[in-house]
Amino acid sequence: MLDDPFLQYDPTASVPSLFYATPMLMDPLPSVPSMITTRLQLELLLQESLIDLSAVSEVILADPGATLQILRLIGEEYPNPEDRPTRMEDCIASLNMERCYNAVCASTIPQNSGILAEWQRIRRVARCARELARCVDGFSPEEAYMVGLLYEVGRFPHLLGWDPTDGSAREQAALGVMLADCWQLPEYLLAAIREQRGTVHSSRWGEFIEMAQHVASHDATLLTS
Repeated sequence: MLDDPFLQYDPTASVPSLFYATPMLMDPLPSVPSMITTRLQLELLLQESLIDLSAVSEVILADPGATLQILRLIGEEYPNPEDRPTRMEDCIASLNMERCYNAVCASTIPQNSGILAEWQRIRRVARCARELARCVDGFSPEEAYMVGLLYEVGRFPHLLGWDPTDGSAREQAALGVMLADCWQLPEYLLAAIREQRGTVHSSRWGEFIEMAQHVASHDATLLTS
């Protein structure tokens, strides 16, 4: 498992045009790439005689692509939402570790890719959202982190080169809902993503994430590991 060659992310892979795709057409979408540092850290952790699930979870959660890959795998494994784990540690524990590794490391982002900078920006927003949730009533820090990490999933197809068109914010929001629903992301994530296209009256998550984005951009010193 650990001897596999690094698979570089290929944005030119042939995939359906997503703005006209149905959930059935979305099934063969390529793997979401992870950072090379994520793969290296996982390999080190998996060499231990006893695998630290908490440490593995932290490594995966620090990478938007790795996180989304695990959530996609969990969605496939547990079609019934009532049975599906949502915490990353529980997701990893419920899956074979080799399957988790293979899903996360199916492709990696080249070090000079613009995707890497975007992954790092999204991670800063997620960490900031977690810190804000610790100071604001009614928000779970764990859920806030996940929402911050995947709130912009509707932008991912264009960012990753799956779809050459750069849709409007409303089109990206609609695509985000389609992807979240197709991949059976956790309900709280789906609810947050739905807010962007105005399908619910509350803008609870939208305002919260906007605040996290603002703080992440202007005061990075508030972020903690």
